[in-house]
Amino acid sequence: MHRRNLRALAFLMFGLAALSTVGDAGAIDKIQFPYSPISYHSLPWLVAYEAKLFEKHGLEVDPVFAGASSLIVQSMLAGEADLAGMAGPAVISNVLKGGDVIQVAALVKSFSVPLYVQPSITQISQLSGKRVGVTRFGSVSHFTAKAILDRSNVADAVVIQTGGYPESMTALSTNAIAGAMIPAPQSVVLREKGFRELVSIKQIRDMNIRFIEQGVVARRAYAEKNSDIVKRFIQAVYDGLKRIHDDKSFATKVLSKYTKVTRQNMLDESYQASIDAFAKDPRVPAEVFKDLAEQLVGLKLIDPAAAQKTPLSAYYDNRYVEDLEKSGFFKRLWQ
Repeated sequence: MHRRNLRALAFLMFGLAALSTVGDAGAIDKIQFPYSPISYHSLPWLVAYEAKLFEKHGLEVDPVFAGASSLIVQSMLAGEADLAGMAGPAVISNVLKGGDVIQVAALVKSFSVPLYVQPSITQISQLSGKRVGVTRFGSVSHFTAKAILDRSNVADAVVIQTGGYPESMTALSTNAIAGAMIPAPQSVVLREKGFRELVSIKQIRDMNIRFIEQGVVARRAYAEKNSDIVKRFIQAVYDGLKRIHDDKSFATKVLSKYTKVTRQNMLDESYQASIDAFAKDPRVPAEVFKDLAEQLVGLKLIDPAAAQKTPLSAYYDNRYVEDLEKSGFFKRLWQ
C-alpha cells in the first residue's frame, strides 16, 4: 500500500510538472507572430517552429514575415498580433504615438551589419561627400551607418535608401554608391566580387553603441494578462537558440528553407553570424532605450520633447525574463 501511494504521488508530480510546461490543462495557446527580417536574425523562432519546440511549451505559433517593423507595429495596434519579432527603435516610435508595444526580450543587443565599400576605398575618411546605401531610413542598416559615420567624423557622407539589401548590392556593383551596409550571407558574394569590408561587425561592437537589433515585443495589455504565455514563448525561442548552438546542420537547413540560400559557404557565414550575435541572456538593458531615443532624435525621426518626458520603463518590461531567470531556466539551458 505504501509503495503504491509513493508510485501514485510520483505520477502526480510528473503530471503537474508537465502541465506547468504546456499551460492550463494542456490547452494549446495560438499565437500569430509577425517578424522581420528573413535572415539569420530570425533563426531562433524559425528553428523553434521547425523543430516543434513551441508545441513543447503548449503553443501553436504561426510565424509570418511581415516586412518593416513599422508594418508589424501597425498589425499589433490593429489587434492582428500580440507578440512579434523586430528591432527596438519601432518600440519607441510606437510608445511616443500612444501605443502599448513593449520590448519583453532582447536577443541581439548590438549592431551586426558591416560596411562594405568599393575596392578603391581603404579608409573611412574617403567616404566624405560620397553616397552610402541603407535599406530604408529608420532601419537597422540606417542606424548602423549613421553610428559608424558619426563616430568616424564623416558627417558629410550622403546616406541614401535603396529599398533593401539586394538593391544595395546592385547599387554598389554598378558604382551608384560608394558603400553599403550588407550583412551575411550577401557579404560573401560582395567579397568574391572584390568589394572591401571596411568596418567589420567586431569593429562596430568595439564602438560600444547600445542597440536592440532583434528581440521579442508584445502589447503591454496582452503581456500583463497573459504572462505565462509570454514566458513560454520566450522559453521556446531560447530552446530554438540552444538547438542552433547544438545542431549546425539543422540550423542551416532551416536558414536555407526560409532565405532560399543554397550555397554552403553563405549558409556557414550566416550560421556563424547567428552564433556571434544572439545573447544567451535576453534581459533588456534599461539604458539601451536612452541611447535608442537619442539616435532617433538625431535622425529627426521622433519628437525630442516627447522623448525627454517619457520614462524608459514605458518601452520595456523585464519581468518575464526575470521570472525565467529565477526559475533557473537559462542556467539549466546553457549549463
